Amino acid sequence: MNQTYEEFEKEFLEDIDINAQIEGTTPDEYFLNDTIQRLVDMSLVVNPEIAPMQKKCRNQKIMSFDAYAFDESDKSLVLISSEFIDNTNETITMTLIKQIMQRMINFLDEAYDNQLDKYFDITDNLLLVGKDIGRRLKIDYVDLESNESIDRIKLIIITNKRLSERVKTLPFEIFHDKKVEMDIWSLYRFYDLYQSGREREPIVIETNKYGVDGIPCIKAEMSGNLDYDAYLAIVPGNLLHKIYFEHGSRLLEGNVRTFLSNRGKINKGIRLTIKNEPTKFFTYNNGIACTASEITLSDDNHKITRITDLQIINGGQTTASLTSAALKDKMSLDNIFVPMKLTVVKNDDYDTMIQNISKYANSQNKIKDSDLFSNHPFHRAFEALAKKNQAPAKEDSINNTLWFYERSRGQYGQEQFKLLKKSEKDNFAKKYPKNQVIKKEELSKYFVSAELLRPDQVCKGSEKCMSFFAEYIDEKYQKSPESINDQFFKNCICYAILFKETDKIVKNASNSWYITETYVKAGVVSYTISKLISLIPNELCLDYNLIWKKQKLYPSLVAEIERLAQITFEYIQNLGGNGMEQCKKEATWINYKQIKYQFTDEFCKSLLNKSLIEEQSRSETKDNKLLKDVNIETEIFNLGAPYWRRLLDEGLKRKILSPTEISLLQIPTTFDTKMPKFPSSKQAKLIWKIREKLGDVGVLID
Repeated sequence: MNQTYEEFEKEFLEDIDINAQIEGTTPDEYFLNDTIQRLVDMSLVVNPEIAPMQKKCRNQKIMSFDAYAFDESDKSLVLISSEFIDNTNETITMTLIKQIMQRMINFLDEAYDNQLDKYFDITDNLLLVGKDIGRRLKIDYVDLESNESIDRIKLIIITNKRLSERVKTLPFEIFHDKKVEMDIWSLYRFYDLYQSGREREPIVIETNKYGVDGIPCIKAEMSGNLDYDAYLAIVPGNLLHKIYFEHGSRLLEGNVRTFLSNRGKINKGIRLTIKNEPTKFFTYNNGIACTASEITLSDDNHKITRITDLQIINGGQTTASLTSAALKDKMSLDNIFVPMKLTVVKNDDYDTMIQNISKYANSQNKIKDSDLFSNHPFHRAFEALAKKNQAPAKEDSINNTLWFYERSRGQYGQEQFKLLKKSEKDNFAKKYPKNQVIKKEELSKYFVSAELLRPDQVCKGSEKCMSFFAEYIDEKYQKSPESINDQFFKNCICYAILFKETDKIVKNASNSWYITETYVKAGVVSYTISKLISLIPNELCLDYNLIWKKQKLYPSLVAEIERLAQITFEYIQNLGGNGMEQCKKEATWINYKQIKYQFTDEFCKSLLNKSLIEEQSRSETKDNKLLKDVNIETEIFNLGAPYWRRLLDEGLKRKILSPTEISLLQIPTTFDTKMPKFPSSKQAKLIWKIREKLGDVGVLID
């Protein structure tokens, strides 16, 4: 039986209360953080900064919001306001929507007119952020080397209130020639998404909405029972620009968005072609590659009139450049036509399929494997380690628990969604507590802070930090996949505990030395962890065995973090300018590393000889290699015949198996038949190598 909205609402709010107590925060604060993370998971927001603010401004008006973000891939500014109440019977009306929206606009007005100095203390980081927003809102000309303009504004309201039935459409505004989008995420909207079983709301494009009767196309007729349909199409430049202008970076598949925001600048060649030789654009440009889950064709099957779940997996720079040319340079796109390859995915695992297509799609700019890290076999290896390594029971509990690794967005919620009975969901929550869920992006943040000692990379945001983490892990995995073992996993969990508890220490210091309005907590946390570990003599390390055993930090470590975190905060405060922007610079970290700091005697006594931890890891790596050779036949059998049939089928579909490899993979597919065959020791090793080869190219079977 599907969960009713009332049940979902009750469970959601109970979780808010419980987790707020666990985190030592208020329900409205937890709702804000939790809901914004959901928006991040759906790719609606990139690297948000929580910064609640409410102040009076000119003419006794109020300006307020709770978080902000910049999306460099579509040059947008996002402001988020939270409307949380205990009484969920209330509704959010159009009157209230307009009031909340206007309060966010009021802040933009003051920023644009450079009036924020009158309302903010000089030490408030939001003053610097606001000044930067005002500056960027005024940029009209595209600097091809550094385009810092803000081209669009997104205002989002998050609320646990029910949306009034009278609200049919949302207000639309223009702010100094900038498009202002309004969006509301109510609890009911989250419920709808939860019920659908999807990670995000699909984008639906209807061409007649843009004054076009369809996109000319032809279907590629190919033999075989394929899990996709393929089309070649010609998209009018104006249509592509309008679609991108409306939906922004949501159109860009995650890997492409990361690539574009990290490296993408308005392409000079594309711009010159639009300006000087628009009719040659089709010839000169490689075009775009897209995916969809469904399309509708015109009666004659020659035009695409509707596209569901459109994602640009290649050609984000072309698309962004067209919009920039139209908006910034006021160029006409009437004679611009863009080649498009469209793959309509029929596979149930839509998200994995588009990630794999993205990985192998040709690109005008080289995308490294680390940019496509979401498909890396490391994630399955780490997930397997999470499932088998029980965390010791905490002092206030008699039950062991497990850490849950989300290798795909929303996986934790979807696992619960599959459970029908409340008792099953309760048992799942006990086994995998919500505060023991680790997302890929979070793991990179913990690891880069504590192992790689690069807090500057952490401060650059989750996507850039993930890219930095990916390069290290990819090299480590290629050299020795056996090194991703139990000890590696336990160390990573210790890094997670270290980061989470340091974050709490800084947050709880807001009544003493930490000034909340500076919004540099992320910098203080990562810099404190990296500084502390960098100062430990090479032959020593933190007592990770004790952290794992207790599932929390020990007293002498907590005391040292409290002392060092205050020094870190003062260092960042004295940098001048926007503290978090300064924290993103490697020079800031290098300078901080050189500042002298003396550990307390008690903390020094608690340090462990590093050779003990390293010996555990070496021993485990060695054991893993031996076990791999000895038990490989057992592993092949345990995976089961259905697994090997699916793997063989995927290999055949992609035409990447040799006749010998096909023959070998057919052996384990017989395990559940009346006449099973079993591989020899030599054949087993070859079968395992074939499995690894397929895994390396993205063929990952559950």
